[in-house]
Amino acid sequence: MTTGLETSREIRKRENGWGNFNRLLAGHAAPTLVTAQRRLLGLEKPARTVSGRTAVLSPASYGSFGDEGMIQGSRDSILAASGIPHLLTPGSKEPWADMGVAGMESFDDVIGFGRMHVDARKLKRLTDAQRIVVLGADSIDGAYGIRSITQRVSLLNVAAAQGRHAELANFSFRRNASDDALAALRRLDPRVRLTARDTNSQARVIEALQRKVDVFPDVAAYMKPASTPAVEQLRAWVTAQDGPTAIVVPNAHLAAFNGAGIQEVTSRFKSYTYALLEAGFSVVVLAHDVRQDPGDVALSESIVRGRSGERLISAVPRNAQEAKGMLALAAVVVTARMHAGVAALSQGVPCVGLDYVDKFSGQFQWYDADRYVLSWESHPSVQRLVELARQAAGDSGNTGRSTPAFVNRPPSWLL
Repeated sequence: MTTGLETSREIRKRENGWGNFNRLLAGHAAPTLVTAQRRLLGLEKPARTVSGRTAVLSPASYGSFGDEGMIQGSRDSILAASGIPHLLTPGSKEPWADMGVAGMESFDDVIGFGRMHVDARKLKRLTDAQRIVVLGADSIDGAYGIRSITQRVSLLNVAAAQGRHAELANFSFRRNASDDALAALRRLDPRVRLTARDTNSQARVIEALQRKVDVFPDVAAYMKPASTPAVEQLRAWVTAQDGPTAIVVPNAHLAAFNGAGIQEVTSRFKSYTYALLEAGFSVVVLAHDVRQDPGDVALSESIVRGRSGERLISAVPRNAQEAKGMLALAAVVVTARMHAGVAALSQGVPCVGLDYVDKFSGQFQWYDADRYVLSWESHPSVQRLVELARQAAGDSGNTGRSTPAFVNRPPSWLL
């Protein structure tokens, strides 16, 4: 007979079992609910809207600097187009405010009973935006659950029925999307405009949904970098180095990738970092996610522990804008976080990507840099990584840094 408290493994097993059942239930209910709501929306009256106001829904509640970069980039691009941004988030707005993102408003109050659809009357009260944009990121192919996808399909259908411009934008799409996600996405109103953030995702969605899909680079490219005391302090350190500086951006999520574990991830990033040092680079190991979980800060500190000194340091930016300001100081960036790559490349900083989720190459193509993407799963050698870092830095030095042309015009999904 078992006595006492459940072990953590037993708890996870029980929770995973309930989660799988909940997903199965939601997956069956979602298409029926969305279809029924679309029929009722034929009676929906137009919303009173303000010309030029755009509401943007974050892919998730506050998470990594990537989420922040997409929201900040959306805001900055709307303002650059003389528009009025209205920023929305699932969950609480407080974590965003704590990270310096002002003006966020929670989206949760418009979600109806069962948490799989949006209440049309409440949406009218929440925003008078003429355009409603849902940032898809990597959340619409079923990787993170079906309820959030159904909520977003419902939101876009309601927006279209209310006479607003409705956009599902800035998304990636894996090769193997879940069946329940596809079933929900096929219920999108034909008036909803779709814009993927890379050509690979564009082709996959066109094939899966048999509808028009546009394409445009990740909107985080539009986020402006910050100039803060921390950035200036790092600038002074970089300037004092005799040789070029590489910034390495690790990713603690890789510990769960194919069961690698944090020890293997730490060991590999140490090997890459030390190889760059031996190749003549000074190295900054930068955390691009400051949450305790997944643990990028602890991973960064582990990488430099025992070797930190004149040519190797770690950096923990306060937020995404400060991180972008720091990344601008590098001769080359080596990153396992895609949005750190976007932050670097959008400023003309050369970058080597360590791809593990099939989305780096599509983004790097926009900057003619996909030849600098390596597969994490293939265990690239330290020699190969250093070779690419030298090549990327050399190519940039030969041609000079320049801001990509598309960053100087609004994203196509705002037009």
